[in-house]
This record gives sequence, structure tokens and C-alpha cells, in this order.
Amino acid sequence: SFDVNVMSFNTSLSMVIKMWTYTETSIGAIARVRDFENNTKSEVKPIESNTPPPGWPTSGAIEMRNFAASYTESSDLVVQGINLTIQPGEKLGICGRSGSGKSSLLATLLHLLEFREGSITIDGVDVAYIPRDVLRGSLNTIPQEPYWMNTETVRFNLYPWPGDTVNDATLIDVLRKCHIWDTINEKGGLDVKMAADFLSHGQRQLFCLARSLLRKSKVVVLDEVSASVDIQTDSLIQAVIRQDLRDCTIISVAHRLNTIVDFDRIVVLDEGRIIECDAPQILLSRPDSRFKELYNL
Repeated sequence: SFDVNVMSFNTSLSMVIKMWTYTETSIGAIARVRDFENNTKSEVKPIESNTPPPGWPTSGAIEMRNFAASYTESSDLVVQGINLTIQPGEKLGICGRSGSGKSSLLATLLHLLEFREGSITIDGVDVAYIPRDVLRGSLNTIPQEPYWMNTETVRFNLYPWPGDTVNDATLIDVLRKCHIWDTINEKGGLDVKMAADFLSHGQRQLFCLARSLLRKSKVVVLDEVSASVDIQTDSLIQAVIRQDLRDCTIISVAHRLNTIVDFDRIVVLDEGRIIECDAPQILLSRPDSRFKELYNL
């Protein structure tokens, strides 16, 4: 009896210590959130109050005029002197050496940087005056690092937007297009919760691509979507992009330049400036082309 009581006491003590540790961790997390809320300046500006037309963007025309941006309102410019007109439905590839400003230029389309000079318009609407959450919700973005909520189901993670629903047949169809429905079906289908290791890395990117097919937008932003996947998965991703997003304006930062060599135009950046912009075959035909140099590496 004494041994049983000692074992019971040890178990209880262990549980108390564990719960105390969890409590300390949680209090620390709450303190950090409160500190962030109290000391971090909101990115929202009073001028960002215009509401774009219903269904915007409707065609996907983008224009940057003498545009410059930085990470904060007082820091050095990371993109500058950008003049670029992108036609509706055009496929534009962005490349350059590491640190050239590729991802920064892409981030400006989502107003993740502070606008310092010039303007960006999408279908004639100046995005500097649109609430940032509205802007980001109106564009279709596929990041380099795929994501989902580990506490939610496949159904929720595939279509998390409130306000309307999508039937099962449509959800399964996009998963089939992205070649991951069989895997998900074997694991329990649309209503199974997605743990962190639910899919392999390549399948995670295909899942995010499937999500983007449900997100109807005329502007698609791709940030090195195939940089960390194998060649086979990359081929699947590129095939889906060209087939199912062919009517959209696509702006893609590419790590593997062969994925954008068939695009309409290529922009090459250096130190946040455009140094080349033309059709890829034209750039490849020039002996002194920076794109040709990068392509042949």
C-alpha cells in the first residue's frame, strides 16, 4: 500500500510540474503578444480606406510608375525606379541574384512594404488607397513555404474563406488536378484533421496549389513555389499553373529559370532596379544578357 501511495504521489507531482511548466510557457506567450500589441505600430494608414469595385481585379492589368519602396518609412529603399506595365493575362517571370530585390518587388504587390515613391495600379485602382487586408484577399498568392492549420480538417484548410461554401465534388476535383486526392483519401478524406506531417513537402506545395485554384482572382503571385521540391513535383506544379491558371496574370519569382523560360517576359533585377525586361528568347539571344548568364549557371 505504501509503495502504491508513493507511486501515486510521484505521478501527481510529475503532473503538477508539467502543468506548471505549461502555465509558465503560456504566460510568457501572452506577455509577448501583449508587448507586440502595445509596442508595434499598426501598418494600417488612414488613407487606406477606399473600397475597390465588386469582383476586382476583373482583368489583371498592373502598372508600376516610378515606384520605390522600403521595409519601413525611414529605411533604405529596397526597390526603386520601377516602371513596368503588365498586360491582362501576361505571364511575367522575375529573376536575379540573391539579394537583388526579387521577393521585395513581389511583396510590394501585397503592400507588405512601405510605398515611398510613385504608384502601383491594378485594373486602374491605386493600391496605396486600398485596405491592405482587402488587397491581399483580392490577389491569389502561392508562397514558397506551404502552410495549413494543424487543428483543422482538409476541407477547412482547402477552402478557409468565410461567407460561402464549396461542394465536395469541386474540392475533390482540384485535389485530383494536383495529384494528391488519392493520398488524402487514403488518410481519411476531406474531414480528417491535417497534422504537421500529414503530407510530404512536395505534396504540401501541391495542396497549396489546389487551394489557389479555388481562389478566383485574375492576378496570381508565385514566390519561388518550386524552389524546394523535387523535379517530378515541380513538373506537376508547372503543368497545373499553365493549364488551370492560363487566363490569369501571373507574376512569378523563379529559382529554377527553366520554369519561366516560356513566359511572355522576363524581368531581371539588380540592387532593387530593373536591368533587363524582354521576352526570354530575345534575352537568351543577346551575348551580354544578364538573364542568359543566370540561365546558363
